[in-house]
Amino acid sequence: MVDEQVEELPALSEVRQSYEEAREQGDHRAAAEFAYALAIRLKWIGLCSEAEHFAAECLALAEVLPSATLDDVVSTRSSVGGVPLPDHFHDDVVRWRLSNLLDPAEAGRRL
Repeated sequence: MVDEQVEELPALSEVRQSYEEAREQGDHRAAAEFAYALAIRLKWIGLCSEAEHFAAECLALAEVLPSATLDDVVSTRSSVGGVPLPDHFHDDVVRWRLSNLLDPAEAGRRL
């Protein structure tokens, strides 16, 4: 028998509030990370239309983030909103990871 600690996920309303706060503060990286978490979490519960909205938001934000160096794209957090983040967070990774939630033209662009 495996004894595991299972962490409770933060409420979606909290994740959404964190996303909104990051947007208001102009913190594009945090907003992109929270949008990523929202897209994944909303997909998990079957709210695909909302998940698609946040996937598109995440990609739009990720496209304006600096990505010239490895330091620019290395994730500084392992998870956000109960969702593990990719080790490298940039538009191409977002596009690949969220491809099933993005418009096909967006999902295939630059890959």
